[in-house]
Amino acid sequence: MAAIVFIHGAGDSSAVWERQTAAFSKQHQVLAIDLPGHGARLAEIGFDSHQQNAAEVCRLMDQHGMKKAVVAGHSMGGAVALTLALNHPDRVQGLVLVATGARMKMRPEFLEQARESAAKYGNTKPGATHVIPVEQMVHPSMPPAIVHWLEEKTGNASAQATYGDFQANNNFDVMSRLAEIKVPTLVVGGSDDRMAPQKFAEFLANAIQGARLEVLTPSGHYPQVEQEEAFNRCFEAFLAAAVPAGATV
Repeated sequence: MAAIVFIHGAGDSSAVWERQTAAFSKQHQVLAIDLPGHGARLAEIGFDSHQQNAAEVCRLMDQHGMKKAVVAGHSMGGAVALTLALNHPDRVQGLVLVATGARMKMRPEFLEQARESAAKYGNTKPGATHVIPVEQMVHPSMPPAIVHWLEEKTGNASAQATYGDFQANNNFDVMSRLAEIKVPTLVVGGSDDRMAPQKFAEFLANAIQGARLEVLTPSGHYPQVEQEEAFNRCFEAFLAAAVPAGATV
C-alpha cells in the first residue's frame, strides 16, 4: 500500500483529483489536499509562495500520519511537489508531475486580471473560473460531458488565493535544481496543452535522473480527466515500480 498525496493547481481544489482519489483510495492511503483559500478552506488566506505551500503539505501529511508519500501535483501543484522534493526530500517517496513545468511564468494579462479580481472580491468569492475558461485549457475534441465536469470542479478558490497562486507560479523557477531530485519520477503531459506545453514535460523528464515521460493524446491541460483511463494506468504502473512490494505507509 502506498501513501499518495494529490495537490491541485492554481485556482482549483482537490475536486480536480476526485476521479483519482476514487480509483486509488481502494488500495492506498490517499490524501487530496485543499491549500488555504481553496475548496473546503475557501475562507482562509491563500499563500503567495510555493515554499509556504510545500510546508503546508508537510503539515497536512503529519496530520494524517504520513511520514513519506508519492506526491502527485497538477499544474501549480507540480511546482509545489517539486518544491517539496527539493526542500523536504525525506518526505517524498516518488513524484508524479502532471501538466506542469520547472518554471511557470504567468502571462501578464492573467496576473493583472487575477490582481483586479482579488482587489475587488478578496477571499469572499471564487475567483479562478473567470480568469482562464475551461474551454481554453482542454483539447477541442473533448466531449461536452468532460468539459461540463471540469467546469463544475475547477475554479473553486477565492480571488485572493488565485492571485496568490499566480504570484507563486510567476516567481517559481527550479530549472537549475532538477538534478538534485533523486526519487522515482513520472512526468505526464498533454499532447496539446497550451498552458504547460509538451516541451515543459520533456524538459522535466530529461533533467530529472531516471524520470519516465508519458504524453497523453488527445489532451490539453487536464490529462488526468481528459484521458482518465490512460492516466490511471500509467499512474498505477508507476506506483508498482516506485513503492517496494509489501511497503506500507
